Amino acid sequence: MTKDTESTAFLDMTRERWSVRRFAPEQIREEHMRRILEAGRNAPSACNYQPQRVLVLQSDEAIAAVRSITHWAFNAPTVLLVCANLAESWKNADGADSAEVDAAIALDHMMMEAWECGVGSTWVRGFDERVVRRAFNIPSTWKIVAMMPMGYPADSAKPSNWHFRRKSIEELCQVL
Repeated sequence: MTKDTESTAFLDMTRERWSVRRFAPEQIREEHMRRILEAGRNAPSACNYQPQRVLVLQSDEAIAAVRSITHWAFNAPTVLLVCANLAESWKNADGADSAEVDAAIALDHMMMEAWECGVGSTWVRGFDERVVRRAFNIPSTWKIVAMMPMGYPADSAKPSNWHFRRKSIEELCQVL
């Protein structure tokens, strides 16, 4: 942790990062993939139970299956299938389960580290969970949270116009 309040590296990255939907065909380099997965492993989770489970889909067969399941794969050379193991997640006394939130935090950490590595990505939930479960033999105790198509951005990749629309802090936050 830095005490330097002038450091804006992370905040700048959150402003600059955008959802990439056009990818170069080149596969993600192994050292970048390790860093991305390590960021997901380091993500905070309720009581540090770490229920996130990530399938790295890179084989021709796996990518063909993803492309048959959703048109939101954007021809990415790699897709992370992010799940949460409900058998290992923290549950609150009122029955609330941290699994999906914990997996989403891990996904966000991987997305940000990917950007640091020059790897673009986007978050996708446009698929039928039942079809994904069958295609990749997902255990019944796992909740499928999202897919993250990723790869090096194509030369023609650019942020959507929506990316630059941000509500004000006052619209999003209240100080009580």
